[in-house]
Amino acid sequence: MRISLLQYLGLASLLFFAVLCGRVRAVEPTEADLYVAPDGDDAAVGTIDAPLRTLAGARDRIRTLRSDRPNREIVVLFRQGVYRFPQTVVFSVEDSAPLGGRVVYAAAPDEDVVFTAGVPIVGWRKLTEAETPAELPAAARGRIWTAELPDGLGRFNTLYEGNTRLLRARSKGTYPVRNYPRGTVGDRFTVQCEQGVIKPWANLPDMEMQVVPNWPWTINILPLVAIDPAKSTATTDVPATYYLGKPNFGHFPEGCLWFENTFAFLDEPGEWVLDTRARRIYLFPKGDCPSKEIVAPAVTELIRIEGRIDYDGPRDEPVRGICFRGITFTVGDRFDWEKEKSGWGLQHDWEMFDRPTSMLRLRGAEECVVEKCKFHNSGGTAVRLDLHCQTNQIRECEIEHVGGVGILLSGYGPGTKDVNRQNVVAQNHIHHVGELLWHSPAIFAWQSGENRIVNNLIHHTPYTAIVVSGRIIWARKNASECSRTIRWHEVDRVIDPANTRPDWKTRELFLHARKNIVMRNDIHHVMELLGDGNCIYISGCGCGNLVSQNYLHDVTSPRINANIRCDDDQHGTIITENVIYRCCGEGFIFKGNNTIVNNIVADLRAVSPDGTESLHRRGYIVIPSTRCDGSTVQRNIFYNLDAGQRILTENPRPPRGPTLLRNCVVARNNYFDPNDPAWGTSHLAAQRRHGIEAASISADPLFVDLKNENFQLKPNSPMLILGFRQIDIRRAGPDGELVDRSSGSAE
Repeated sequence: MRISLLQYLGLASLLFFAVLCGRVRAVEPTEADLYVAPDGDDAAVGTIDAPLRTLAGARDRIRTLRSDRPNREIVVLFRQGVYRFPQTVVFSVEDSAPLGGRVVYAAAPDEDVVFTAGVPIVGWRKLTEAETPAELPAAARGRIWTAELPDGLGRFNTLYEGNTRLLRARSKGTYPVRNYPRGTVGDRFTVQCEQGVIKPWANLPDMEMQVVPNWPWTINILPLVAIDPAKSTATTDVPATYYLGKPNFGHFPEGCLWFENTFAFLDEPGEWVLDTRARRIYLFPKGDCPSKEIVAPAVTELIRIEGRIDYDGPRDEPVRGICFRGITFTVGDRFDWEKEKSGWGLQHDWEMFDRPTSMLRLRGAEECVVEKCKFHNSGGTAVRLDLHCQTNQIRECEIEHVGGVGILLSGYGPGTKDVNRQNVVAQNHIHHVGELLWHSPAIFAWQSGENRIVNNLIHHTPYTAIVVSGRIIWARKNASECSRTIRWHEVDRVIDPANTRPDWKTRELFLHARKNIVMRNDIHHVMELLGDGNCIYISGCGCGNLVSQNYLHDVTSPRINANIRCDDDQHGTIITENVIYRCCGEGFIFKGNNTIVNNIVADLRAVSPDGTESLHRRGYIVIPSTRCDGSTVQRNIFYNLDAGQRILTENPRPPRGPTLLRNCVVARNNYFDPNDPAWGTSHLAAQRRHGIEAASISADPLFVDLKNENFQLKPNSPMLILGFRQIDIRRAGPDGELVDRSSGSAE
């Protein structure tokens, strides 16, 4: 499965497909077919002097205009102000753009337009002494205010004051008592704590526990249905992703288990408790009294663009040609993990399959655009593209302070229905995501292929920055991760049902996260809370994914595993022209047959700036557990400044056969430590005894200015003689150069 440079360039050219890859330079509309204003009227004519009032009103009015406006753009301009969404607004096939045109819903130029699910909480009064719960901490007594829930507002998981999400009252962090080592059987419903942690709390029907269950790459938020203070146990009726034991590894000095939403924990200004039975909210205000800006979300999903989905059939009818531009989306809720949803989670339950977890959702859509929008202060995911979603674009948006994923692309489960593809996620600024569900990637593509994830800026995430995955638990009866998404009625037409362990080439037919381009993204300060994650993660996707010209830098967390990782069931990935600089963790992990060519890894650190040793310090190249025979590792620069850092970790005796660098095609690499000449030469001597690295060197690569992040090589660099291609990191990030659709060259 070796992939040559010519094949790589050919692949790049093919994947920069014509329609999507050019830079879109949107023209801000100054005139509109319809106008909408917060003080408008949906019965009005929709002019600038007599505007409509709601998005739903504009949607319905456009249905009468579509047939008269072929081959043109219909524009709806929203005037400055706040537009509230007490329920989800749904766009259906009837709302598609006219043939050859599109419908644009945009903020008027230089005006701030806010779409929000926030319902104002009013009528606050201070809690009397007689009403004060006995378990309320002393610090809060005499300072708690309460209000009735507005009519129509049900249970909610998040609360906001202006542009800030308020913290729900929660306990101090603790740990489960039990340990469940790999291979042992445990409990996914009941957690046991140290004696005295579990108490007879009030408000149990509204309480939840937040827990990192057994492995450090997932966090669950689960409802409580029973507690037993005598046994110090708490029970949920929604199964955790893994057994409810201590994480087998990781770094959780403040605990991995918390309990939320009862008066016993209401001890800090800004915290709150919801009692749905009494239909009251209780708040410890930051000032003398609650502000007028406190709102609770009515829904998680503000807008859904939804075509006609024939879930079990071969063909859907998508909505086409809708654009949202320049609008702020805010105050959506966190969606609860549902009972009976085990097996419907995307890899490691990092998101839910085909559920309304985001503020803006496309479910059966083509040629739709979301550009120059802002998504912030919400409990769930910002944007998701579900099931049939093709040739859509999410670009030039800012996503910040959301509880879940930034942008999710999620196709159908493994089968023959491959219809989530050829989308663009470009020039977005995504940061401070996963604030509630810590495992949430900034960008997550699952069973989605031929997409361009390019020129994004990603930073300050609790877990991985970019995930491309098709990972599945390949089992008919096992209700664990992803297994219930498999479309067995399609698979069984190709694979004999008696074949319970089909090989990778057979399974790859049904893995649709192929041929994605992850390119020129600027990623820093990720992996800040959970463990065993990465900057860029590729796993179980199928062939042809390209990871190129990304700049990964200043990842200071000791929790990060590899900076770029090809994990289980992954082959045919091309990793080229990336720069990894000043990062903790490991350089590359690859399992399977993949290509790593012409990259720079410099100053890989085993200790974070706070002096904490990295949990993952196996070195620059790690091939831990899956045969890598035939992989290519060529023309890479490994430049070390950290004494004691390893070059290579391999495994001669894993369960599935040896994972040895000598079984790969390895040549023309440079391993250099300016402070330790033996660092590179000893590695080369050892590998040459196995017949590889004959043309590799240990020499100063002669960067133009490493300290100031200029990774260009001087004209007399020995690596240029070996054919190294120059890398310019200025092309990474939203202000970098996009890529021409035909040749792969910069615009």
